[in-house]
Amino acid sequence: MYHESEKFLFNTEIRTIINSKSPISFVNEQTRFNKKKDYTLWKILLSLLFIICLIQLVMIIFLMNKKIEYSHRKLLKNINESLPSKKTEIYISMSLDNNAIYPTLVSMTSALENNDNNKNILVYYLLLSHDFNVKNLKIFESLKNHYEFKIKYFFIPNIFSDMDKWRESDSIYYKLLIPLMFPELERIIFLDGDTLIFKDISEMYNLPFKGNYVLGYPFHTPYIIDKLGINSKYYINGRVILLNIKKIRQYNKDIELLKYTFDNHKKVLFLEQDTLNYVFYGKIGFLPLKYGIYLYGNLKEFKKSYMENLRVNLNMTELKNAIDDPSIVHFCCCNPKIWNKTTEHERGFNHICKKYQKKFYYYANKTDYYFDIYNKYMK
Repeated sequence: MYHESEKFLFNTEIRTIINSKSPISFVNEQTRFNKKKDYTLWKILLSLLFIICLIQLVMIIFLMNKKIEYSHRKLLKNINESLPSKKTEIYISMSLDNNAIYPTLVSMTSALENNDNNKNILVYYLLLSHDFNVKNLKIFESLKNHYEFKIKYFFIPNIFSDMDKWRESDSIYYKLLIPLMFPELERIIFLDGDTLIFKDISEMYNLPFKGNYVLGYPFHTPYIIDKLGINSKYYINGRVILLNIKKIRQYNKDIELLKYTFDNHKKVLFLEQDTLNYVFYGKIGFLPLKYGIYLYGNLKEFKKSYMENLRVNLNMTELKNAIDDPSIVHFCCCNPKIWNKTTEHERGFNHICKKYQKKFYYYANKTDYYFDIYNKYMK
């Protein structure tokens, strides 16, 4: 227990300590303390605000990257769509002189009209006679106004002048030069100018060779057993063919074609066609009947001729389908040719040939030279 004097002394000291600071000073201390507490709160709030802003910034950057990535993909897509796609080149060769320009033009038009433009691009190699009028090249160039394709021209020297002519032209021999002229190719289609193409020709182009040098259309020539010494059962028409360039060159048949032609040109009857069949004998395959079917007369005569003259076993269902829905028609047996004005009584020009005359002028009308063609042949 404190003594009264001690208690008094203690209270005096406490009072002195309290009185040593004025009320104002006390209030100021309290204010500084309160400010310190307020400052800590602001730090917390600012930190939270900073974190929120940082999160928003990260989200903005993320979204911007996504947008840039999307724009980049869209730009690439637009660029890819605007660029030409990679297409398969289909190589086709035709030979002609100044007299076969319009039929060849119409044949090319029919192939271009029925080409699958999304997948294929046709590449034409035209083998032209040495005296071909260069002014006529514009006729073929005019097709570029309507179709996407490639074309190259080759003027053939007058090396076949001593050979027998076909319709007063030696251009029929030019196909024998193809394996020598285009060693970079593996295969090529050769077409005569008197053809019309009604389907995508890439189907024929991609047929398997099965080890053969050439694929062609069966043809009836019973004389050749004695004339050429080969079995006519394997004889083909040489005017619509698919050539295996790679194999022909591999076994030096490219040189043999020319050698046989120059050594035996007085022996052969069907000119370069006999050469193809003799040199490639044993390695000749048949095209399906829908490629290069040749039509003439009325349907009954036509079927009878096929069955009697061809020495191959024909699938009659395939033959009927080829007649009804051909891919390529070769007018070798239409006499006169389908683009000429004729009457029902002229030999060979009956029913089938007349039907295809309309189709010829249908495709002629898709060129820039319809009236020139019509006036030349029909008036």
